Amino acid sequence: MSLQRDARALLDGVRSALTTVRTALFSPRRFFGASPYGDSLAVGIGVVLFVAIALTVGILTLGVVFDATIDATVTVDNPDRPDDVICEGLGADADSPMYEACQEPAQVERDLGSMLREATSGFLHYGFLGVGLWWVLGAGVIHIGARVAGGAGGETGTIGDSLTVAAWALLPELLRLVVGIAAIYYAIENATIQAASPEAFRDELLAALAGIETPLLVVSVVTIVWQWWILRGGIAERHDVSTLAAGTVAGVFAVIALLVAA
Repeated sequence: MSLQRDARALLDGVRSALTTVRTALFSPRRFFGASPYGDSLAVGIGVVLFVAIALTVGILTLGVVFDATIDATVTVDNPDRPDDVICEGLGADADSPMYEACQEPAQVERDLGSMLREATSGFLHYGFLGVGLWWVLGAGVIHIGARVAGGAGGETGTIGDSLTVAAWALLPELLRLVVGIAAIYYAIENATIQAASPEAFRDELLAALAGIETPLLVVSVVTIVWQWWILRGGIAERHDVSTLAAGTVAGVFAVIALLVAA
């Protein structure tokens, strides 16, 4: 009975969390006006961390996509061999500590997909930095815009309110993330990439991705409009301004986001 009770409590908690998220995404005015989570900066920070972690996982997934879909090799300088200048000076002497390393070939063949996966992992920190900076930027636009529009101060309309509203508006980014990775996988999987040279690979990759530019742009627009919808509701409720004023402030953020996406 205890196990069943714990399982039931867990399911109830999951349902409650999903209901909260659904309300924030589709009924933002009701969420920010009535839900205690819409007034909690701590929960907002949790949302930001969740999106940042999701983006970091997405970057890792993108590397896996490259590794799984690109079946080509490329000739690169051997990282295990010293520079030619060193080998010319020390590599010819069998007693030199550089002798063995200089016997390695100057260039080696490497799997291009694996190389791209390794390169992608070097951008993992952008998952947190990018989301964090975008969150702070959004909160700044909201706060300044709401004050200019005559928003209330005091218990509502604080910088904490702006940060909380901006945090929940990050959730639609997950749509763009999932669709973007799926589209890149589809484009590369259905392309012919031979990578005869670095320049040829670049041209082949750009050609493959050109076919998904329009769908990705459409998803970006949908994501930004969705964010505008959440911001408008949050600004109206937490900053006590009219729907028109809230929509205008949210629109400034949407224009910035569109310019970045373009």
